[in-house]
Amino acid sequence: MAITYYMLQIPPFLLFLLLLLFGGVVAGLGTYFFRRNINVRILRSHNEVTGFLFLAIASFYSMFLSFVVFMVWGQLNDTRGNVVKEGSSAMGMYRDIKYYPDTLESKQLMIVYLDFVYNVIDDEFPKMEHLNTSRKTTVSLNRVFNKMENLNPKNPFQVQLVAEMFSHLNQLAAYRQLRISSMETEIPGPLWLPILFGALITLLCAMLMDIEHSIMHITLNGLMGVFIGMIFFIIIMLDHPYSGSLGIEPKSYKEIFTMEQWTPDPHATNATQQK
Repeated sequence: MAITYYMLQIPPFLLFLLLLLFGGVVAGLGTYFFRRNINVRILRSHNEVTGFLFLAIASFYSMFLSFVVFMVWGQLNDTRGNVVKEGSSAMGMYRDIKYYPDTLESKQLMIVYLDFVYNVIDDEFPKMEHLNTSRKTTVSLNRVFNKMENLNPKNPFQVQLVAEMFSHLNQLAAYRQLRISSMETEIPGPLWLPILFGALITLLCAMLMDIEHSIMHITLNGLMGVFIGMIFFIIIMLDHPYSGSLGIEPKSYKEIFTMEQWTPDPHATNATQQK
């Protein structure tokens, strides 16, 4: 579990301020102590070369940060797209069961299916927010497959409808597996090393620049640290698709309960399972 997950437990506005403050203080204090202990005359004689080197390093580092931001943003969009497709399959499955001929088997199937939907909303997504999986939801999905096999279609229309229901259910199971797999699509720990080390190198090159006015130099480098802190904030907020204020929610599953206007009764569900 990455440290970025724990950082996401902090309110977003407070996390934003803390990262900006940390970046600005580190860069500003670093520049202050650097100027106090380094011979400014030596810096002045190499200012042209230092300026060119700083421009090159800052450009490469900004490109690297842009790549990381687009990478985590793309992963979040892909994950959100799979969740939408899963929700669409779940809605299609609900409609198929809802409009299936009114039989005892279809009523039992609806009870089991709504129990699965309830577990997704109430158990699986809250656990995924904490980077855990839900055994209960997997078991309830298996019960839906089992109940589907007990349907006894009487005519070609019902046979076609059952086939469509199996198609929706298989799609739902496939997209759900992709959703669970995407829970671990965080930035790998080793990749944070060049991100952090690149920030230090960039700030060090900025300290090597000879700016005659010390307060101006400290202020400019502090602002650079603040800007790097803002980029880190964006990366952290996008790093875990199901955690934090930007976490993905099961909107389509919740819509099913809005359409059904049905409140699941865990005791009734348990009684049905025992039967």
